[in-house]
Amino acid sequence: MVEPILKLKKIEKSFPGKSGAFTLFSDLECDLLHGKSYAMTGESGAGKSTLLHIASGLEKPTKGSISIMGSDFWSLSKEQKYNLRVNETAIIFQQMNLIPCITARENIEFQARLNQKFDSKLIDNLIGDLGIKDILKEFPENLSGGEQQRVSIARALAARPTILFADEPTGSLDESNSDIVIEMLSNLCKEYKTTLLLITHSLKIASHLDFLLELSHGKLNKK
Repeated sequence: MVEPILKLKKIEKSFPGKSGAFTLFSDLECDLLHGKSYAMTGESGAGKSTLLHIASGLEKPTKGSISIMGSDFWSLSKEQKYNLRVNETAIIFQQMNLIPCITARENIEFQARLNQKFDSKLIDNLIGDLGIKDILKEFPENLSGGEQQRVSIARALAARPTILFADEPTGSLDESNSDIVIEMLSNLCKEYKTTLLLITHSLKIASHLDFLLELSHGKLNKK
């Protein structure tokens, strides 16, 4: 039996409220296999982004455990958590989260240099495929939403993560560019045997990936 590369066990996330705690989801379980791609869908407010942040170790669940590459994430030391995030995972944020004081190219190269997976040929290919060659010297504040999105995608892929998390990665792109980006994500994840967990509202986008996960009424169902 193949051990999951990411394992969520009995995950609960609750928030305090005036009339008591509000539970977004509970007893949620999911296993992600190495090199497979997963699309997570669900209605707005279902908790998809929250669950992605929990799965990636950015947010602690109220209850439950997260195992990443065989390690119980929240039992690790601060340094071990940092190393695992930087070296083995990457995130394409919905809000892009580019570093404002460095150029687009420096943003793209940032994590790849940090985790010592810098590959100039791969980065040049990503820049060409994403059509961002002419904006590399610009700072994020001078870029459109779509341009920032493509820089964010290039940064994540350039890091060659073992697990890639993507929160609506094509939200700022038109349909044509969305198709290009999703094909790139799918192909590169297969090439580097990267596990992909991607949030999307589009069943068309979801159809490009190996598995569909639906978050509904606090439960995650595999389709």
